[in-house]
Formats: sequence, C-alpha cells, structure tokens
Amino acid sequence: MYWLPCRFFTSKEKQSLKNRLLIVGLFSNPDKAPATQAFVLANALKRHGYEVNTVSGYVNRWLRLFDITFTMIARANRYDTAIVQFYSGSSFIWQYIAAIIAKLYRKKLLFTVHGGGVPDKLKSSIGKRYLSLLQKADLITVPSQYLQYELNRYNITSLLIENIISLDNYKFQNKQQIKPSVLWMRAFSDIYNPLMAVRVVNELKEKYPEVKMVMGGPDLGMLHATQKLISDLKLETNIELVGFINIEKKNHYASVCDVYISTNKIDNAPVTFLEMWALGLLVISTDVGGIQYLVDNNQTGVIVPDEDYKQMAAAIGRLIEDRYLAQTIIQRARDKAKTYDEAQVVQKWEQLLGSLNK
Repeated sequence: MYWLPCRFFTSKEKQSLKNRLLIVGLFSNPDKAPATQAFVLANALKRHGYEVNTVSGYVNRWLRLFDITFTMIARANRYDTAIVQFYSGSSFIWQYIAAIIAKLYRKKLLFTVHGGGVPDKLKSSIGKRYLSLLQKADLITVPSQYLQYELNRYNITSLLIENIISLDNYKFQNKQQIKPSVLWMRAFSDIYNPLMAVRVVNELKEKYPEVKMVMGGPDLGMLHATQKLISDLKLETNIELVGFINIEKKNHYASVCDVYISTNKIDNAPVTFLEMWALGLLVISTDVGGIQYLVDNNQTGVIVPDEDYKQMAAAIGRLIEDRYLAQTIIQRARDKAKTYDEAQVVQKWEQLLGSLNK
C-alpha cells in the first residue's frame, strides 16, 4: 500500500479551481497602447491565485473575431467562466459570438460593461439587440454608478465593481504651487475633442503667455487637424505633441504638468482620471456621460460644460490663483484614488466569483 502525499486547499484555492477564467476583451501591448481593463483585471486575478486565460491581442476586428471564436471552442475544457468585456460599436459582433459559445458550452457568462456609448445604443433603433445580448449573462458588472443607473432603467441588474489601478505604479507629486502647465492624453479622435484642448491653451495664453501643454495619444484621424489649428493659432511654442504615453512617461509628465484636462464628448468612468489623481494632477473635465458620477465638482476635480473651452480655461486660472482650493482638491482626489487600488477591488471580484459556486 502506498500513501500519496496530500494537502488541504485554502478557500481561495478551492474557489480558484472552480473558477478557471477566460477573459475576453482587448489585450493591447501596454508599451504601445493604453492598458485595457481586460489586461489589468487578468493580471490582477493571476496575482491573486486564479487560473486566467485571455483573448484577444489582435487589433484587426476580423482576426480578433476568429481568435475569440477559435479560443473559446478549442480551449473549452480550460475555463469554467467567461468574463466578456462589453462595449458599444463594432465590438458587438464578437461580444455576441462569445456569449453564444459560452452558453453552448454551458459556461458561466459575465459581462463587464465599460462603454460610455452603451446608454446611447440602448436608446437607439438597435437597442433591443443590446438588451437581448445583455440578458444572456449570468451576472453583469459595471465600473460606475452611471452605467448601473442606465442599465437599471431597462431592468438590467448589475453589480458595481470599480476599475482597477495599481497605486504602486504611480508616484504622487506633492505640488505646492499650480503652474499653467497642462496635460491632455487621449487618442486624436473626434470623440476626444483635441481641438477644444488647443483652444483652451489659446484662451489661457492671454493671461499666462508662458502656458505649456503636452498632448499625448495615438492618431485616430484628428492629428492633422490638431496640428493645423496649433499652427493657425501660432501655438507651436506652447503645445508639444509627444505620441503615446506609457506609465513611465505618465510619471515623468506628472512631474512637469499640474493640470489634466479631459475634453471628451462621450465618457463613462475613465481610468485616466484615477491615474491623474494618484499622480497628484488636478482634473478638469467636460460634463459628459458618467463624469458627474465619478468626479465630485470642486471636491475631487472641476466639471465644465461640454465644448466650453472658455470655461475650462477659466477653471484652470482659478486653480492657479486659489492655492487652497487646488490643494484641497488634490488631497481629496488622492484619497479617492486609493479606493480603486488593486487590493481593494480584487476583493470584490473574489466575492463575486465565489458566489458563482453556490
């Protein structure tokens, strides 16, 4: 008779064994493009002992669709739960296919709804398609109260689990005096409205001729128009275009910039805001989508009307002149950023995944 070595599993290990995960979403190279929440979540859960598979790293939509379809079928015996990132737009196709395959193979299906454009899709002529797809999920998570409220209007129940950041990656800059130094960091696309950012600097230049702005992000069709407006307004010495900004560069620019502006036309719960709070930058944003659910106006940031570059410039000027207000916002924002740290948010995921086994 042989005695085989044995051991007792911890409750987390038992949970992990029952919840082999496949995270379906966009997995871009974080050195070449912003790390998606799918990428961040996958790595966070791996660090906490979960077996995590991921798909897909393809940028091309058709290659991504093929990769997701093949992976979910060929590796069906390697996961029990599919966590599918849910966006609006062209992502609908692969989200739908992923849901069908998960149900076909009797896997648990979780949607994590991220797209700030989802509420508009639900109101549109194709809203019934989105509702039908959402109703296939066993559970739905959202990163903001805004999306939770919007889904609830259609009797879709969701669980609030915030986006994740790892605070250790961000060095807090203790700024004592705010300068007219601005950071803008999104893609050069119409929905992110880079032209408004240029006009903000032009407005500031009247009172602060030394104003500087760093603009970073990939070109999605608006870079040439942005460069032309900079030239037309003679702001070449005030605005620097630096391309994609990774975490290392974010820390660098946080040391030279004091204010982060968001000129978006559509938004939900941008991770960029959490990063800026963790770095010690003041956040000023247009009032779109779920921003009011994330930013407490004049408490953790400043909110101005959409498209109103004069108001945004005035808000920057007010924070430059009012040192007490600026310091108060910076400290409150830093405290709020701590609630999005990986250690706290992963606990919510552990509770959620544990509930699937009951």
